[in-house]
Amino acid sequence: MAEMAQTTQTTVDTNTFTSIPILDFTQAQSAATKPLFLSKLREALVIVGFFYLKNPPVPQRSRKDFVEKSIALCNLPLEKKLEIDMVNSKHFLGYSRVGCEKTAQKTDNREIFDFLTPFPAPGPDDPIYLNVQGPSQWPDEADVPGFRHATETYLSSVGELGRAMTRLIAEALDLEPSAFVKFFNQEVPRNKLSVVRYCVPEEVPALFLEADGVCNENGSFQGVGPHKDSGFLTYLMQITPHTGLEAQNKSGTWIPVPPIPDTYVINVGRSLESMTGGVCTATTHRVNLRPEFFYDNGRALGPRYSAPVFQTLRPDLSRQELASLKLPRHITDLVKNEKVRSDAEAYFNTHFLEGPGKGTFIARLTSHPEVGKRWYPEQLAQVLNGQREFVS
Repeated sequence: MAEMAQTTQTTVDTNTFTSIPILDFTQAQSAATKPLFLSKLREALVIVGFFYLKNPPVPQRSRKDFVEKSIALCNLPLEKKLEIDMVNSKHFLGYSRVGCEKTAQKTDNREIFDFLTPFPAPGPDDPIYLNVQGPSQWPDEADVPGFRHATETYLSSVGELGRAMTRLIAEALDLEPSAFVKFFNQEVPRNKLSVVRYCVPEEVPALFLEADGVCNENGSFQGVGPHKDSGFLTYLMQITPHTGLEAQNKSGTWIPVPPIPDTYVINVGRSLESMTGGVCTATTHRVNLRPEFFYDNGRALGPRYSAPVFQTLRPDLSRQELASLKLPRHITDLVKNEKVRSDAEAYFNTHFLEGPGKGTFIARLTSHPEVGKRWYPEQLAQVLNGQREFVS
């Protein structure tokens, strides 16, 4: 039996958070400081659901190459981007132009490219929700030389960080380090990477003057609406210095999550929340953009770029498997039966309890209805009707 590091036995203060904690990955590598790291990690998981991780073990060169190639990809002419239009992929992979994505039933003002670690398409007799994985669409090598290599190298590096964090989370919850291993694909982890470009304010009225919820009275607009991520953990690199990312605490207040150099923003997803019975909290978050966020002392910053990697469980996990994790009583006792305010759609809650594959499939249908119209019209109609009935 593997020996677990001893965590600090303290009572977690479950009052709502007012800032995002910063954890130092190097502390997890030393026997002397690891207990302190695990104690801070436990508190971040239970109270906040968000934390910064500084000194991450992802090579700077890998990050730099990926960022350069990603910005070049976003700067391609529209006709080149549309060669890998997401609507051509039944796996929801590829390019989604501005105005084609919705969150909380409102239009997001961003364009996004989604790529997945290598997976074959499921067979014709497999459950339809397994189509959340399959081959990625890649841009032509001549258009962005080296993009695929840089992206796959970066995704592999973040995948190694994900393996390490999976063990550390288990230890923070006083479980065996390998407690979560059975919930993941072993040979190739199912990690999805997004390259995201958020519109500058000048683009918004020109593109979507009539779109739903584009601009608010204070001039802010929805980069991406209030939501919870689907997976286990999300590893976000905020590429540019723009503010706008916000996390919603348990009283409903939005807390800024500004970029900090050489850190990842890591947050808990619905899958980790479900499998821990709500002990680890999937915190609602959004990107809420204001014109002033695109300037620094009068200097225009241009578009906001970010790159989240979503670490996800095996999509074929059943409800019973998802609920099979047993936490120690002193860990489950950390969470009070408190009511949490959230602007994320509660419609998805029960679907994610059914299993990560089913929940993710439904979420992707609602986020990318154009893909649903082409490949899954019956399922899309059912989901959208259920979404409307839930709200009403």
